[in-house]
Amino acid sequence: MANMSSFLAPITRRLPAAMAKQGRDGLLFQRLFWGTLAGCLATILLAESPVLDTMELNLLEWRFKVAHELSSKLLGTTKSQDIVLVTYDDDDQFDLEAEPIDDGPSPVQQVLANLITTIQAGSPLLVVVDIDVAGKADPKLIEVFQKYRSNIVLALLGNLEDASDFPSVELRKACAACAYDHLLAEPNGLVCQMPMVAAAQEGTVNSPIFTYGHEVFDSLPKAVAALMASKGGIGPTVGQMPKFTQDDLPLYINFRGTKYDTYRATEVVNGEVAPSHFQGKVVIIGTKFTQKQDNTPAVRTPLAENVTHAQIQADAINTIHKNQIIHTFPRSILHHILLLAGGALGALASILRMGTRTTSFLCTSMVIVATTEVLFITSFIYVPIVPLLAVIMLAFIFGTLIYLDTDLRLRNKELAEAREAMQVRAEEERQRIAEDLHDETLPALSSVARMADKLSTELQDNPVPQEMRMKLDQAVVEMRRVINDLHPSVLETMGFKPALENLLVALERDMNIETSFKDGDQQDDYGLTQMTRLQLYRIVQEGLNNIQKHSHANEVELSIGLQEGHLVIKVTDNGRGIDPSKIRADSHGLLNIRQRAQLIGANVEWSKPVVYETGCELTLKIAVGTSDEDARGNL
Repeated sequence: MANMSSFLAPITRRLPAAMAKQGRDGLLFQRLFWGTLAGCLATILLAESPVLDTMELNLLEWRFKVAHELSSKLLGTTKSQDIVLVTYDDDDQFDLEAEPIDDGPSPVQQVLANLITTIQAGSPLLVVVDIDVAGKADPKLIEVFQKYRSNIVLALLGNLEDASDFPSVELRKACAACAYDHLLAEPNGLVCQMPMVAAAQEGTVNSPIFTYGHEVFDSLPKAVAALMASKGGIGPTVGQMPKFTQDDLPLYINFRGTKYDTYRATEVVNGEVAPSHFQGKVVIIGTKFTQKQDNTPAVRTPLAENVTHAQIQADAINTIHKNQIIHTFPRSILHHILLLAGGALGALASILRMGTRTTSFLCTSMVIVATTEVLFITSFIYVPIVPLLAVIMLAFIFGTLIYLDTDLRLRNKELAEAREAMQVRAEEERQRIAEDLHDETLPALSSVARMADKLSTELQDNPVPQEMRMKLDQAVVEMRRVINDLHPSVLETMGFKPALENLLVALERDMNIETSFKDGDQQDDYGLTQMTRLQLYRIVQEGLNNIQKHSHANEVELSIGLQEGHLVIKVTDNGRGIDPSKIRADSHGLLNIRQRAQLIGANVEWSKPVVYETGCELTLKIAVGTSDEDARGNL
């Protein structure tokens, strides 16, 4: 945070001066400004990271399950009245398939011919063949397809870019539609989307269909739902279905947890299932092999493990047919919302107190989670929640840091103002005491001195009155020194530089120390306030007192002058010197010097002098032409 403060300091100093001088109002402005900026930057840098996308996918399963629990509690578990599943598993393959013939059609085609014929006896609405029938076509299956052509949909499995994976041309032409059967599995293994947008041959991603040669293939859920609408008069037609792009891929797997009547192929062929069960329904024929015999990777939906492809296709078809597609909230709009939310939350976090801030952000997070889940359940809108929560967390962290930083600076400023007020009151009290001593005590001492003179005349043979007069003269001199120390009137009568030079003269007179005064610019008015001049005088006075008491020096130099917009005062001696690292622990006087310097916004440091082999150099530096408050603000 210190590095950030130093980096942003030039910008802060360029804020309007009037705003900076408004106390707590100016502080509020700074908090809002930096909080908004930090929230926006955090959103831009972190809220769209791939890590958050992975977390969002993991959270999606939880959202489905919560929506399913709420939906099942309120609406109960639903059973589809439109779709029936017929599975073809390991046992069916063993019981129903004949021996394969070299260079002939696959044995499953003859099974499909018998299975479809049996199902068609029940007058189904559509029969969807979701079984791999690639290779040479069985004439009997072609005949069945042609006979029931108007209500048979053939699913194209595998890679559409490889023509060898396609069923034969005769089979493709003998059915109502051929559709692209593909499951889009997420990295976490979930299947929650279906490809409304398939990759075109030219490589474009926004093509709503897949083209190969002169044939056009649509996605299986979309093709079946459109045929259901055209045959049953219920549901969206192809023209009514919304167009999606890769950035707005819809969720075709719903959270309602629809149940389907499911029968085995053996049961249907052997007549164990009455054909009437298929009347007016969509019958999806799909495989259910074990992993040992089927190398297709296992997939799962947010509500079930190891779900067959046929059931996933049924869920997608049912979702489209009932207009319950879960739309993804547009990312372009979400980006702008995240940016606005980051700025607003960052500003909010930078001005609220810790308890209120924590409570507010926890409540905001819970409201956002609840709101997005309500939209997910009632309006079928999927709003990514992890980026929103990430923005809240980052705004909370950065806002808290800004609040603490500005609060610390405010408290330091208030402490400095309190110290200044105490110093002013102390100086006022010293001045009052000095005036009292000058106006009352000195006249009293003078009166006693005159009485001693009178006694000395009357008692010429007695030496006591003369001794009293000498003691009183010494007391008056000492009293005048004390008065001058309490309130240095020399600053007002002689000026700033003469007052400093007078301190050197007194030191040389009292301690027999050789002193020198160097004036670097021959001017006395630097635009300093009376308070600043007094504190500088006190600092120099304290420094000379320390030299007198502790340094054992015999040479002292005091220099003053302007350097690069700063007034620089140096007090140098050739004494034994001091260790600057022990100033706080060893000397109350040196600590007092540092506190006085901080009070007026001056920099103070002790170092080894250049002009002497031993000793110490006290350096004071303060910006001229700057008020005390502004000087303290730049520390």
